[in-house]
Amino acid sequence: MTKRSIINSGTAQNPSNQKTAIFALTLKGAELAVRISARIPGSACLCNYRYALPGMTFFQHISEVFPSAWRECDSIICIMSCGIAVRMVSALLEDKTVDPAVVVVDQDGRFAISLVSGHIGGANELARKVARITGGQAVITTASDLQDKPAIDLAAKSAGLLIENSGMLSRIQAAILDEEPLWIFDPDGLLLKHLPTDHGLRAIDADGEPGVLRSGLGIWVSELLSPRSVRCLKLRPANLVIGIGCNRGTASEEIIGFIGKKLKENRLAPLSIKHFATMDIKSNERGLLDAARAFDRPIHFYARKEIEGIAVPNPSETVARHIGAKSVCEASALWSAGTKALLVPKRKAGNCTLAVARVSSP
Repeated sequence: MTKRSIINSGTAQNPSNQKTAIFALTLKGAELAVRISARIPGSACLCNYRYALPGMTFFQHISEVFPSAWRECDSIICIMSCGIAVRMVSALLEDKTVDPAVVVVDQDGRFAISLVSGHIGGANELARKVARITGGQAVITTASDLQDKPAIDLAAKSAGLLIENSGMLSRIQAAILDEEPLWIFDPDGLLLKHLPTDHGLRAIDADGEPGVLRSGLGIWVSELLSPRSVRCLKLRPANLVIGIGCNRGTASEEIIGFIGKKLKENRLAPLSIKHFATMDIKSNERGLLDAARAFDRPIHFYARKEIEGIAVPNPSETVARHIGAKSVCEASALWSAGTKALLVPKRKAGNCTLAVARVSSP
């Protein structure tokens, strides 16, 4: 195999920077790969060295390069038998929320089979696109498509919602297919606006209908934690900005523990954190940087002149004397979230301070 990267970087024709690997094992397959690649921006063809055409990346054994494509690409098109494709992907499968889309195509282009990550990964739509290119037939086996029922994982992806407990997806989707009663707690309509009007879900008020919550199965769409006894799929909007401050040299463990404790006390899901915010004088504070990494979220730094005029409920003259602004955590959270109200005002413990603001559009 050549030394160059499997997939080239994004171009003007591929602004989303989506990456697709197209594998072929025969000469006819290689020719078909070229046809498909010409219609799919951000794609690259990889072929067995015996049949590789000019410009293709070649390999001796597909097992040597397939794992790299799996890690690097958003989707993979396999021009080969389903048996070979299944053997390639079986050891790499992790979860439908992170696996790339995999479509299998015969070398004549008669069938494009959605094999892995049909909904959330986009394999169903990719299979349809490949079938249009080859003049063949897309083979879709997901029940929600066949029965014209809403696919919750696809709707969640469209809504920009994060799935906290993906193991519940299949149970919820089965209930939809079998027309079992399901409730949905979605106070902001984040998921509902991406579902058909005849979705069949019972929208509820969590405080007003605790009996329904505890006795049935449902979907919880909120940054708020659901009651413990509730059986539900948890979908989280990334809508929380955590304004954070600390004394110089505060240990990472103290900051991480403080954040987790305050989120729990206020019934807020860590997965709903959009990013952290603080002043730029803290940009080299290892504890804050480690905390952002621990929660797998970015941290944004703001200059004093950006936040010093922000009205906050708990200004501090002591803070003003040290850094020139009357607030760090509250002002940073409000400024970064683009709002004037705090969801959680300043909380302090030990060497740390925290405030939470909610962005209007996650």
